[in-house]
Amino acid sequence: MSETSTDELTPDTKPAKYSGDRYFGWTSHPKAGLIIFIFVGVLSLGLAVADFFVHRHEYIHIAEFKMFYALYGFIAFGGVVLSGWPLRKLLGRPENYYEPEEGESDNG
Repeated sequence: MSETSTDELTPDTKPAKYSGDRYFGWTSHPKAGLIIFIFVGVLSLGLAVADFFVHRHEYIHIAEFKMFYALYGFIAFGGVVLSGWPLRKLLGRPENYYEPEEGESDNG
């Protein structure tokens, strides 16, 4: 059996740095986030435009309005995100909560 050096390996035969590198290695590219953002924006815009051409028969009359599900989802997601502010006030601890007070020692 002959050994091959790493210089002779093509990109397809090089060993991966980790197990997911073969499929998700492209995410480490500097512009990957921008490309994903643009893709999701174009997809969302396309689905919003398609909503004007699809006629749905809904049980709830308000759901028949155009872009109802997009607006409902956006408002619900925004509500969940914005509910973090009062939750932080309610559940948050001071910055030095886990530090020992000035007279105490760490030895127990």
